[in-house]
Amino acid sequence: RSLSYTKKENDEFGKLALVDGMRIKDLIADAPQDSASKSIKYLLRQGSISTDQLIGIDHYIFGNPKRVRKIRKQHAAAVLLKQQELRQDRQTFDDLLSSLGKFAQSSSLKSSQTGRVR
Repeated sequence: RSLSYTKKENDEFGKLALVDGMRIKDLIADAPQDSASKSIKYLLRQGSISTDQLIGIDHYIFGNPKRVRKIRKQHAAAVLLKQQELRQDRQTFDDLLSSLGKFAQSSSLKSSQTGRVR
């Protein structure tokens, strides 16, 4: 059984995320506020967007795609390093998946919390 997404699934997800990010960026630009952060707060209060929709695309909305690529590469490298460490411990497959999942979730949570602070 495959535990990863196919290239086609990744491409489709990327396209959907881009369209959604552009939609939210347009909403922010059209909001009657004088800054992006005030516009986001306004849109959240109006129910036009939710905080869940902002997670992961905050860098795109604020126009810093190089930084988001760097963060994603660091996250991927950390998860792969952790995977190597866990394989060397010779854990069972289910334990390996569980431990790796917890590590990846923890790493992603840090980025999510940073995004929420902004």
